[in-house]
Amino acid sequence: MTEQLKAEKFVREAIPELMELSFGCRVKYGTSYTTVWQVLLAENSKEPNHYNTVDVRGASNYLRDIQSSEIIGHPIQLNDWLAVLDGQLDTCGKFYVIKRGERIGEDETEDEVVAIFNFNLTTGQPATQADFKAFNDIVSV
Repeated sequence: MTEQLKAEKFVREAIPELMELSFGCRVKYGTSYTTVWQVLLAENSKEPNHYNTVDVRGASNYLRDIQSSEIIGHPIQLNDWLAVLDGQLDTCGKFYVIKRGERIGEDETEDEVVAIFNFNLTTGQPATQADFKAFNDIVSV
């Protein structure tokens, strides 16, 4: 498993909402992948495991055998990556992982930067495979 896949798996487990079968979710049907641009309404009473849906154009449809399909999940966005980390993101996409230190004054602590890696601010993803590896090292995956 690549560093990217390990990191994405960690985030999806930490944020279960990313795996909800809802509008915008990626799903694998057999050998093809698709995005759910539909809202699930209810199970079709005539065919088990089939769901009546309405897509964004208002057309009625149904998804076949949704329980045998593989849910890939919603795309992981920058805020999802940041939600599982403790640190600070600067305006250039550099992320500083902070280890909170002891209090040294009334309003101050002695913090330590323990890792630095980059996010691509256009895609919202770690910038390189080395950045995915740094993420995995930080979260101990």
